[in-house]
Amino acid sequence: MPHETTAVGDTDDRYGMDAAGAGRHGRILRVLDRLLYDQRFRSAFVADGPGGMRPPLDPDLIEVFGRVDPTELRLVGRNIRSAVVSGGTGTGQGLRGAFPRTLETIQEQHGHGTNAVAELFLASPQFQHFRDVPHSSRGRGLSLPECFHRFMAAGPPFDPGCALEPLAHHEAACAVARAIATGADATFDVTLRDSAFHGGTFCAFRDYSEAPDAWELRPTMFLAGAGRCVIGRAGRPLFDALTTVLAGHEAGTPPDVRAKLLQRLRAWGLR
Repeated sequence: MPHETTAVGDTDDRYGMDAAGAGRHGRILRVLDRLLYDQRFRSAFVADGPGGMRPPLDPDLIEVFGRVDPTELRLVGRNIRSAVVSGGTGTGQGLRGAFPRTLETIQEQHGHGTNAVAELFLASPQFQHFRDVPHSSRGRGLSLPECFHRFMAAGPPFDPGCALEPLAHHEAACAVARAIATGADATFDVTLRDSAFHGGTFCAFRDYSEAPDAWELRPTMFLAGAGRCVIGRAGRPLFDALTTVLAGHEAGTPPDVRAKLLQRLRAWGLR
């Protein structure tokens, strides 16, 4: 019996056809993208073949995808998931390295293992912003940690209320800051919530007041530049004062305060 397959954000009547009616090449790439990143779509394709999909593939694509080797397709899909979970070229630490506490909490509270979470993430619209997704029209794209934070902030199926978002944000901010310190930000954009660049330095702050006490998240400052990364507890006034100096807007700051702020930034290697 043909499988019914759907995905978040997919409202098309047929796979391979966007709302405006894409050209054949674009439709082939769209289906290929789904086959590579959406495990449910891939499983249905392997089970029923290109002619048995529901909703159906466009007729002119059935012959094209009839040449796909199902065994090879499954292998490629597993390899992609493995790289996203465990890390590698492009994916950095992977989800397991960047989000140990978030993944552990998902397992404890919702019973979803890391591979299951990764499959949902891969099939999500948020993953499409990842810098290594081919054929993207989104420019350089985002880092894997930021994409995963977006996924958690969008209300994934196991956490529709986004209760775990603060924990995911903290781990994402740590991972993004460390990646920037290595110079990796030359290959991706950064749009993480509560962050900005001041004087070429990545700056983020969040008080995590909505997080449960059990997570022990405190107001945290994240600063990163070439070869330098500072992550630690801090108050908002200190963070604002430091970013004012980094941005070169400290004209109204008392000279002795400015000197102390600069001294601290120099000690961290950020000035």
